[in-house]
Amino acid sequence: MSTKAERLAAFIKELRGSSSQRRFCQQLGVSKSCVNFWESGLAWPDTENLEKLATLKGWSLADLQTYLVKGELPSEEPLEQILSKVRTLPTEAVVEIVAVAVQTLAARTGSGNEQSNVA
Repeated sequence: MSTKAERLAAFIKELRGSSSQRRFCQQLGVSKSCVNFWESGLAWPDTENLEKLATLKGWSLADLQTYLVKGELPSEEPLEQILSKVRTLPTEAVVEIVAVAVQTLAARTGSGNEQSNVA
């Protein structure tokens, strides 16, 4: 069984993804040493930073605290799971997702118009 500190470290590494600690700390507005200490289990984020981390995952502060203390993941709808993952991706990947979403929407809108003309 993992400890709170181990769960926090894994959680931050998941959120950070392929981003460097430096880039991730800039995103959060904290020092690089903060992220390093959190990932090493040497320090614990304050409530404000826990809220920022929870938001990046698409969770509430309560969801994150429950996960860290009990190891229980919040139940998520499929859409929330997708959105949570998108929030952790690098910018280039998000741009690619947006492009595909726009293409999909355009195709669906086009096919929807064709169907209404047939009826």
